[in-house]
Amino acid sequence: MRRLLVLAAVGAIAAAAFLIPAPELAPEPLQGLVLEGPGLSSPEDASIWYCPWAQSDASRDSVFGVVSLAEATAAFTLPVAVPGQAADTASVSVTGRGAGTLALSEVAQRGDSPGFVEFDGGPAAVSVTVMGEGVLAADACVSSGPQVWHFPGGSTMPGEHLTLRIFNPFPEAAKVTVTGVSDIGVEALGELENLAVGARSWRDVEFESLLRQRQNLVITVTAVGGVVVPAMVLGNEADEDWWPGVGEATEWEFPVARVTDTDGYLVVHNPGLGSVEVTVDLFTTDGAIIEAFTATVAPEAPARFDLSAYPGDSLGARVTASGPVAAGVVAVGEGEVAVMPGAAGQASTWLLPGLRRLPLHAASIWLLNTSSEESISATVSPLGGGGLGGETVVVAPGAPRQVDVTAGGAEGFLVEASSPLTVAWSVRGPSGLAFALASPVAEPAEE
Repeated sequence: MRRLLVLAAVGAIAAAAFLIPAPELAPEPLQGLVLEGPGLSSPEDASIWYCPWAQSDASRDSVFGVVSLAEATAAFTLPVAVPGQAADTASVSVTGRGAGTLALSEVAQRGDSPGFVEFDGGPAAVSVTVMGEGVLAADACVSSGPQVWHFPGGSTMPGEHLTLRIFNPFPEAAKVTVTGVSDIGVEALGELENLAVGARSWRDVEFESLLRQRQNLVITVTAVGGVVVPAMVLGNEADEDWWPGVGEATEWEFPVARVTDTDGYLVVHNPGLGSVEVTVDLFTTDGAIIEAFTATVAPEAPARFDLSAYPGDSLGARVTASGPVAAGVVAVGEGEVAVMPGAAGQASTWLLPGLRRLPLHAASIWLLNTSSEESISATVSPLGGGGLGGETVVVAPGAPRQVDVTAGGAEGFLVEASSPLTVAWSVRGPSGLAFALASPVAEPAEE
């Protein structure tokens, strides 16, 4: 069924392209297109990754991180949102199990530069880290996704800004409908129906002026024609963070949901027609807090769970629902904002591209074991840039394990575990705070 759905999606796009004169631009990024799944991008199947939030100007720069488990070349294409103007291109080679980085400013310094990365080997994965004045943002790029994207965790309270970016990397124009629900119910966004997004371009929607003073805002993007890859940024005067949208699942895991000296909240959105029962379990270094929150979540009223109700150090979390939901976490500290969607599945192997030492910043890998009553052994190996050999750690059930990877010159990491778990990473320092999910490597299919 998966193969038929992918072939059907690619066939439909190819049929549309046949009717439109081919533009003289970069090669069509269709080979790795996958249009199903709740939001986990698997490096095993993907050859193309889409990165909507890359940007570089006088006050900030972006670094693309790439990792691969086999020799590969990563080809970068950065479309220019001017008809007829050729895209900027670059490439990075990875030898064997390795990693590499590319500063966007070495290729283009023209502000916003959404783009895509194509590999000729793998499994591989890509991330983008943005650092500069008033920003530290990081997350994995997207290789797969649903037709309907959800963004839990938005807010437009005074001093905050919330912007949706809709990136269309394909050679055909696309149309989307943007809807929203908040603490006051369903939002009136009629002007965002059938919103056109030109071929190989993007457009932004700013919600701080469109929907003012919403504390709990969930935005949904539905593709009604063509294919898009949306992303969202939430920020204040001191920091901001970008995150990709997600689909729907009945269970979501957050290896890190809050870190020391931050407040946090977890948002669950129910996109269905009827109410669903939701349970939130929290995980601390002292063990699990089962059913820390329970709620009945209606479609028009997203639930917001205040993690500061459980003060202390870092937290992991798990959301379990009686029907499909979308979920995300937000951590806020002094001069810090970090946002991350949940992981909709577990895996034994994870890739962490772009996790590297930044000056005066601390970097950590977070591992969460919720599927077993036994401890899980996990080996964390640095990739690229030299670094030390792999470190084997024990991940106890119900307690997030933090691995400090600040030291060393690695440009990415590989996590290999004895049993399935979930993995994320964080970067924290003078520029702010960022959370990012790792990219899971699919298990080989049994014959």
